[in-house]
Amino acid sequence: MKSFNHFGVYGICQRDGKLLVIHKGRGPYTGRYDLPGGRLEENESLLDGLVREFMEETGFAVKAERNLGIFDFFVRYQEDDFTHMHHLAALYHVELDGEQEPAAISAFAEQDSNGMEWVELARITLDSASPGAVLAAKWLSGDELTMRTEYYDFWEIKTL
Repeated sequence: MKSFNHFGVYGICQRDGKLLVIHKGRGPYTGRYDLPGGRLEENESLLDGLVREFMEETGFAVKAERNLGIFDFFVRYQEDDFTHMHHLAALYHVELDGEQEPAAISAFAEQDSNGMEWVELARITLDSASPGAVLAAKWLSGDELTMRTEYYDFWEIKTL
């Protein structure tokens, strides 16, 4: 196994028993639900990146309530000469910043969100979502977060 690292910051936002997710349009989670978030820009803090990514991908402004930790997953994904992505995810519990309607999601070269949706927790499974979204749904359902690294050697990219 030869992996490349992908570090990102992601928000877990719940309302009325549903998790706010994006429809992933690129990468190993294509065609699945994923948590809003992603890579940091140069000289950007975790919290600034979280707020920016959340706005870009969902149109919602958020405020971080709690840092839940950093979690990692190895997902089979062929890119260049790599066979796996080592996904390192800083997870935050976030709340919507006020009772606003979401802003329009901007289209730009790096955009990988094909829209957002509030999804019932039971619909967030490894067949429909990224490992981070599955971890978030379990946590929101009352499970404890574990620091165990997960390996997904038989990961499938879904078609859109």
